[in-house]
Amino acid sequence: MANLALNVQARPTALGDVDVRVKFALLLSVSFLIFVWNSLALQAATLGVMVVLLLAAGVRAVEIARLVAMLWPAFALIVMIQGLWSPLGETPVWHLPEGLPWLGGAVFFRWEGLAFGLTVCCRLLIPLLAFLYLFATSSPNTIVLGLVRMRVPYRVAFLVSTTFRFVPLLLEELSSMRDAQRLRGIDVDAMGIGRKLVLIGRMLVPLIVASLRRAQQIEVALQSRGFSGSEKRTYLDAGRGRLRAAEWLAIVFLLALPPAAALLRAVTGLGTAVI
Repeated sequence: MANLALNVQARPTALGDVDVRVKFALLLSVSFLIFVWNSLALQAATLGVMVVLLLAAGVRAVEIARLVAMLWPAFALIVMIQGLWSPLGETPVWHLPEGLPWLGGAVFFRWEGLAFGLTVCCRLLIPLLAFLYLFATSSPNTIVLGLVRMRVPYRVAFLVSTTFRFVPLLLEELSSMRDAQRLRGIDVDAMGIGRKLVLIGRMLVPLIVASLRRAQQIEVALQSRGFSGSEKRTYLDAGRGRLRAAEWLAIVFLLALPPAAALLRAVTGLGTAVI
């Protein structure tokens, strides 16, 4: 199945074919769980589980690596800032050389700050992987059906689906603009970061205009088809409406996990300390 936002291909697997309501329960669970735990070990374990889940669901490792590669500059910046200036820092990682004027011997990085920075990176990456699992293994129609069966108003479900359909269209538009620049002899990839940011800024105006034009075309198409957003409708591929017993158990377990972790932390202190 194709991912709505990142154009990720996931091969069919049993884990990828579970009901979309289970996937929404996973997304909700990990989104709360990452804030219950401060522990780097628990956050890293959760991240590992999400990676294994994605691989078992048919998402290729290269697609996961591509997502991480897109975000690594932000992750590196977070770790550097926390390692340098986090108030949690006590244990030095290394010192500046003693012979360095003014700053010789000063502590440059602290382990607690680095650990907290890595924890923040896990908190950002875990829900993104959960989103990737949801959208890489579910079709737009399946997502809308899942939201409707969760008693979400059809208009809201349709809006969510349409929003994610828009993302690849905008990426294609941006890619076409970059190709047009190359045909004019402007190599965007070979530019320095300053010139590249200026050029991308100039592309934003035609990109916004193109997105508004597409939105207007969708509005006209919906009005011409008499779209009302009524929930009393039939579906071309309604799929399976009832959850299996295993899927019910998975939803109950996922929704019970964050409050159970919070209670365990309050009673035993598990997950309170970063390291």
